[in-house]
Amino acid sequence: MDIQALKKVSELDVFSLLVFKLIYETGFANFAAKELAVSAPKISRCLTSLRAIFNDELFFRRQQGLKPTPLAERLYQPVCQLCDMVSQIERVADDRLNHHQTPILHIAVSPSIITSVAIALSKLPRDVIGKVKLHSWQADTEELIYNGELDFGIGFETQDTHGLEAYPIANVTSLCLVGNTNHLFWAGAEQIKLEDIIQHPIVYLRCKGFNNRIDPLELYCQTHGLLLEDIECARKLEDWYWHILTMDSLAITICNEGSFAQQIPQLRVERLPQSEFTKLNSVMAMPSYCLIERAEHYRRYSLNVKEMIINITKSLLE
Repeated sequence: MDIQALKKVSELDVFSLLVFKLIYETGFANFAAKELAVSAPKISRCLTSLRAIFNDELFFRRQQGLKPTPLAERLYQPVCQLCDMVSQIERVADDRLNHHQTPILHIAVSPSIITSVAIALSKLPRDVIGKVKLHSWQADTEELIYNGELDFGIGFETQDTHGLEAYPIANVTSLCLVGNTNHLFWAGAEQIKLEDIIQHPIVYLRCKGFNNRIDPLELYCQTHGLLLEDIECARKLEDWYWHILTMDSLAITICNEGSFAQQIPQLRVERLPQSEFTKLNSVMAMPSYCLIERAEHYRRYSLNVKEMIINITKSLLE
């Protein structure tokens, strides 16, 4: 037995074999990235690893694409056989899992509505929706969805959704003001106006695809030449709550999410008049919440489950 050859085989991983197979068959690394729903750099890293393991270039770049070396030609059939065996193992394992447990659905949700979505989901019977784990939307969420580590997301469409499908679910049509029940603002304001709100410290919850560059209230002040001395950005929902409770700050948020803030005894929530909502909407149009997911043949959830999540999101914004 050739110990060195055995060592090379032991260093292989299934994903790299799939990368080799797809590049051999198509001649393009980008096609492999799209088919496997991963980034191009990941394909490049796999190819580099394969070249190091076999001590061979494996593929030469030509005008028509990547062409296999003689060693790659000899490796192709054994690699195909290994990939077929792994697929059979995967099917057997999946069949067994499907008989014993329901897979957990991983959903990314914008922090602006994640509490509302969680509470709405908690009211559904487990035999209807199954187990759902929510993940607050982060900077790398689109990549995690693209790689299959998250099933789909409810957020705002951004430039990072390349390779994913996104379509609108519902629009934001109203906002509310949140502040400590003892805040001075409540004593002096007969009617809520943006010009009065900005006289106090402001905190807003940063949501990628919406106010990650600038918040609508800040843009409104810049556009109309109004002085806004104290505004801070919270990146986590809990930080947003703590800031309101301890820093004498006011915050503007989605109405349904505000209704849960109102359940905290120390917080008061009031709906913004439509006139004030229109002011904000005129400088920065309120975004649409979107469902962001992979191509259909990669999805691991049913259409019924997806429709339930969409309907829940719509109901939160009505």
